[in-house]
Amino acid sequence: MLKRILLLVTALLLAGPLLAQSKSPLPIEGKTSLFQRVLIRERIEARAEPESESPGKALSPLQVFFVYDRNGDWMQIGATDQGDDLMWVPQAATVDWNQNIVATLEGSDNVGRVLFFNDIDPIYDIIESENPADLAADARDEALSAEQGGDPSETVIALGPRETIDQRQNLYVMPILSTEEAVFDIGPFVNLLQVAVASANAPNPPAAPNGQAAGDLKTGVVFVVDTTISMEPYIRATRDALQEVYREAASSDAADAVSFALVGYRDSLQAAPDLGYEVKTFVDLQQGLDVENFLAGIDQMQEAKASSKNFREDSYRGIEHALQDMDWSDFGSRFIVLVTDAGPREFDDEYSSTGLSAESLNRLIRERIGGAMAVMHLRTARGAKDHPSAEAAYKQLTAFPNSAPLYFPIENGDPAIYKDTARQLGQFVAQQASSYRGSDGDALLDEDAIVNEAEGGLFSGLNTASRTMQLAYLGRTEGAQAPDLFEAYVADRDFDRTGLKPLSIRLLISKADLSNLEEALRIIVDQAERNVVNPDQFFTQVLGVAADMSRRPDQVSRQSDPSLAEAVALDEYLADLPYKSQIMAITEDDWVRLPISEQQTIVNGLYDKIERYRRYNESTDQWVDYLGAGPQAGNLLYPMLLDDLP
Repeated sequence: MLKRILLLVTALLLAGPLLAQSKSPLPIEGKTSLFQRVLIRERIEARAEPESESPGKALSPLQVFFVYDRNGDWMQIGATDQGDDLMWVPQAATVDWNQNIVATLEGSDNVGRVLFFNDIDPIYDIIESENPADLAADARDEALSAEQGGDPSETVIALGPRETIDQRQNLYVMPILSTEEAVFDIGPFVNLLQVAVASANAPNPPAAPNGQAAGDLKTGVVFVVDTTISMEPYIRATRDALQEVYREAASSDAADAVSFALVGYRDSLQAAPDLGYEVKTFVDLQQGLDVENFLAGIDQMQEAKASSKNFREDSYRGIEHALQDMDWSDFGSRFIVLVTDAGPREFDDEYSSTGLSAESLNRLIRERIGGAMAVMHLRTARGAKDHPSAEAAYKQLTAFPNSAPLYFPIENGDPAIYKDTARQLGQFVAQQASSYRGSDGDALLDEDAIVNEAEGGLFSGLNTASRTMQLAYLGRTEGAQAPDLFEAYVADRDFDRTGLKPLSIRLLISKADLSNLEEALRIIVDQAERNVVNPDQFFTQVLGVAADMSRRPDQVSRQSDPSLAEAVALDEYLADLPYKSQIMAITEDDWVRLPISEQQTIVNGLYDKIERYRRYNESTDQWVDYLGAGPQAGNLLYPMLLDDLP
């Protein structure tokens, strides 16, 4: 017994210093689960103690640290929330940054280069004027002159790049330090952002994909074709149209620059077992560089012999297959083209195999491959009742930043009109590729070449999408970098075309935070489904499950009418973001008053978010150490758009 006591005392003595060193970061004022954090302003050397003369670890601008203590003009910081490797720095060398909110440059061919101002007042001068475009043009001219060696501008610190920065190959973040909402004198609301730009660019530009140079751009187009009953004429029309495109491309600079791949889809075999397959690749992107491979593949494509369950089909299954199972790595410009006469099975359809909405699938295409989605909707007389809902879904599916949806209705489902439209689309893409090859991309950087979709044309939106992807490719191959500055002010709308946004606002979310979001939403949807006929029990059940999962139930239970966010302990996380959620603000009284149909709509929307989060978690190449905290898994972050929050 004495030996055991001695061992226990020894263990406690050894553990004592370790326990004493265990320390938590300071909470944000008024919060219990969120900690204070700061950005480093300038290159400094940390100290072991305040005002110590012995230099310590060298810190770089815009590194992020948790705050553990404040002592006069000094603060104690650490890179993690675990209380290890703590150090002291002057408070003047830091700036508060308590949320992982950043602005990113939304690459688009039809907006001008972003203007970074030294103060907020010049932005107000522009947006409150009768001619904001003229004043912005003057400021941009001054900045361009300074960029080329002239006198520095009095108001503009820097211009954003004309190319698009690839976040995965050439990292940058623009932490948002403060925001103001204003309104154009002649137009919409605009967010004015104070940002810091953190650039983690290597001294040399990153290698282009597979050693390609700026002029080596290849374009990949995957046709996802409905192969159910009645689609045989369109399968043959696709063959004839693209054979002509291949023939024309063979005599141009696009001879080896464009690939047409082919995916066929039908519908859920659970709904209709006799369909044969749900989705199938007939030609992949590597095979599609050769016309003979394409023709051999499409000759194997036949319409189904059996009928689907109903008129709608699982087109999203075919699209996700093209997104995930194709090797896009050799292609800098990426399109998926759906050909169908039927509306999709949305995420709330019992036979949807993806569980995704049009918005979620569109987001995945843009975030995962940086591509664009187009739909050729065969509006046959047989599907007349389906047309309105199908059109709404496909317009949402084909939305592209700062552009019109890439939705092409084929009236009456005429095979001849479809063939002509498919041929024109293929020719347009091939001509874009040929034009890029011929210029090595130089023409893209001309400010005067900005696309104005108002000028019209069947493929104006496709032109914007194509040139935007070309700019992104140029940025990757030439190593486009964010402007080298620390703090500046920007507007999130284009001054020339105030309906367009050159910036997007994102939340750098950790895997732990994403898991917490998903878990909280699952609590809500599970209990909502269990209490459909007893909505007055819904909040009680949510609180009970949250209590079992240790989500601060003691604090929530003291509130008279908690919101959904409070019930699942997301309120602190969402409160200070520049984002307002109508769903998470719902209280028990609100919920009981809602019709069952509206309750189910809310639940379906949360299911869609959960499915989206699951795919974000699987996108391993997009989890990056954006803040330079180290390559450990806990430091990897995903740049999630604020609209993805519940």
